[in-house]
Amino acid sequence: MTNQYSAFPHLQHEHMKLLQECFSACSSCAKKCIEEGHKETAKLCLDCADICALTIKLHSGDSEFNHSIMELCATVCERCAEECSKMKVDHCKQCNEICKKCAKACKEDALA
Repeated sequence: MTNQYSAFPHLQHEHMKLLQECFSACSSCAKKCIEEGHKETAKLCLDCADICALTIKLHSGDSEFNHSIMELCATVCERCAEECSKMKVDHCKQCNEICKKCAKACKEDALA
């Protein structure tokens, strides 16, 4: 099957899909954490969503800062996963899981 977006090879990278999922999960988790009164967790989730969005943007443009942003994204995702692992609600458990996957993918890409 031909890639209909062959001019945009980054769209096919698995870590790009993980970054998008992490952005979405962290954004949603932050909203729910705010509603539940968990402001510190919400702030970390918002930071993680923001760094994932920036990573997608820079990686899509083949930025000279790809290596640095991937390392930073991995660090922020790990920290967000750590914080969400302390929470007992489903949305934080799910956020924890996707953040761990995203951090792993970012680390691998930063080493490539």
